[in-house]
Amino acid sequence: MIIKKVTIENYMCYYDINQFEFANGLNIILGENGEGKTKFFEALDWLFKGGNYNLELIASAKKLDEVAVGETFVVRVAMEVEQYEEKRYLARSFTVTKDDEFECSTSISYFEGIEENKKGEREQVDAERLLKQVFPNEIRKYSLFKGESELNVFDNADALINLVNLFSESRSYEKYAVRSKSLHVLAEEAVATASKRNTSNQNKYNRIQKELKEKKQHLTNFSKLYESANVQLNKLDGEIQNAGMFVDNAEALLTVNNRIKKIQNDIATQLSSIHERYTTYLFDDSWILASFEPVFEKYKHKVTELNNKRRSLQREHDIEEGRKQGARENIINLLNDSLPLNLNVPNKEVMEELIKDEHCKVCDTPAPKGSHQYEFMKKRLKAYLESQNPVKVEDVEQCFKNDYISGLVTQLNLHNDKLKDLKGIEQKIKDLFEYNQKRKITVEDLQHKIDTEKEERSKILANSIDSEERLGQVLKNYNGWQEDRIGVNKRMDSYQVKIDVLTKEIEELEKRKDAIDLESANSFLIKSRDIIRDIELIFEQTKEIKFDEFLKLLQTKANSYFKKVNKGAFTGNIVFVKHKISDSKIKIDVELYEGDRRFYNPNQSLATSMHISVLFAISNLAEENRQEGFPLIFDAPTSSFGSSKTKEFLNIISSTSNQIILLLKDFIGKDEQTENLFIKPEFKNVKRQKALWVKLERPFDANNLRTLNSNVIAL
Repeated sequence: MIIKKVTIENYMCYYDINQFEFANGLNIILGENGEGKTKFFEALDWLFKGGNYNLELIASAKKLDEVAVGETFVVRVAMEVEQYEEKRYLARSFTVTKDDEFECSTSISYFEGIEENKKGEREQVDAERLLKQVFPNEIRKYSLFKGESELNVFDNADALINLVNLFSESRSYEKYAVRSKSLHVLAEEAVATASKRNTSNQNKYNRIQKELKEKKQHLTNFSKLYESANVQLNKLDGEIQNAGMFVDNAEALLTVNNRIKKIQNDIATQLSSIHERYTTYLFDDSWILASFEPVFEKYKHKVTELNNKRRSLQREHDIEEGRKQGARENIINLLNDSLPLNLNVPNKEVMEELIKDEHCKVCDTPAPKGSHQYEFMKKRLKAYLESQNPVKVEDVEQCFKNDYISGLVTQLNLHNDKLKDLKGIEQKIKDLFEYNQKRKITVEDLQHKIDTEKEERSKILANSIDSEERLGQVLKNYNGWQEDRIGVNKRMDSYQVKIDVLTKEIEELEKRKDAIDLESANSFLIKSRDIIRDIELIFEQTKEIKFDEFLKLLQTKANSYFKKVNKGAFTGNIVFVKHKISDSKIKIDVELYEGDRRFYNPNQSLATSMHISVLFAISNLAEENRQEGFPLIFDAPTSSFGSSKTKEFLNIISSTSNQIILLLKDFIGKDEQTENLFIKPEFKNVKRQKALWVKLERPFDANNLRTLNSNVIAL
């Protein structure tokens, strides 16, 4: 779309009918402050946005002064555009009636649209629909800019979303990502409902869900704290860099700062490797049992003594019962008056292995089939198996009705197996304390190095600033910011640790919940949920990839324009830094980098050219994606450039394929004697397709709006 003509009639300082004709490419409207340049921009804004509030204030005071009481005139802003080789007309107007010398009334504004085909046939159409067709609102957000302060479109939180929706392939996946997330929620609810039908799992499931909700909320809170600290860190880095600009020997200062930063990173690494979770070690890693062996030996002695006593009593009881019943003669002969072992020692599996191999592996002697040893093992196994059969209490009088001592023996065996590991705890404690102490000594040494480097930095600052008072203030701020930076870094490290821990805990809880689901829910529901999970992940990851590709493309295009706009001067590189504000919201900061180092607070001229380059890149994307260009309209965007840079800037952008309309106060001179305005000769060397000059008709009364009339002069 190309704006061919703008007509302004009786709008503020534009008395009667005034026409602005434009071409494709660069169009320049020159005008001194207060001569009508900005009113042109505001007239266009009113044409696009409309509004019926205080219409009498935008009517030409000169026209109102000329008409008689009771007479009516029109206030109108119209635009003729060319789109796909066909003409379109948009106009917004209202009538003004003079009621008395100082009062007037207005009608409501009327918005009209006309389409003209290639044959010259005209048809009146809905103006709002036509405006959306020729100059969509989502495009206009990146096309009209009033002053330098509005150029950074990413200051608006919704700007990035609009851009993505306009030009990024990421938008194609958004609806699928949203739908799959919705389906995932429904699937999880279905599985949860099925799992809760199992009453034994319901309480466990509810506890896990409650804990998951709490931990996810904590994770969100710590993520916000981390991002907030990161913003604070960037601000501090900017202050530090700005303070560095006050010293002459910036290179030496930068070298020292880099050394300090490296040492600080080394300290952070050493501190992170110190393991002082002693409470955890004490219980989770059983450090509390470091001196357990003497206790265990006493326990072992008492249990062994008690067990021997029990076995002796049991033997006497068995002999007595054998004599009474004649049922235990074999056992008596077998024991030969020796104190018997427990029937489960060795256990059943070991006895079967010994019999199978015909070898006693306890005393390492052969026990061939038929031998006394072999028969002993068989009888021993048989006796054990018979002991496992239930025996009625009334049939045999028992020596011990309960088996508590066997339980103590079992515990003895368990502790005996662990004793080897427990013996190593003291060495582990010693090794860890030595390791931590070495790290602490290293940190102390590094801290001494930092103090030395800070002294060196103070010398550099002292030798570079001419005023003692100024030196004191800079040093105070500089060192204070450096200390604050260390504190913020520590907080960020702490937040990151908590984020990592919470993330891991959430993963474990999810696994526990999934385990309950697998146990309780229908397999079809589980499989369906898992498939939907995978689909959601695919769409989210693809959307993220496409989004990053779009940002990279936009960044590449912006840097291409940036190099052209600042040809022969310092530029650095434009970098789009992505910040995740929430799970669903992302913010982009447009920043300038010198290599890997961020350039904080660039001067206004550099910042302006950076933001204009981004806008050119967006305009280029619009042309590529929609197969159509749209105009860029700027009101005083280069006021910080200076005449020389402005001239270079205009010559560079004059070759752009898009239509650009620039409203500038540059190249206007004033005769000191007559105070008449004139166009400076150097403007002849500025490349452009069209140039216009708006200036107030002379003479006029600066205190009387009724005398103001801006003329439009083609250059």
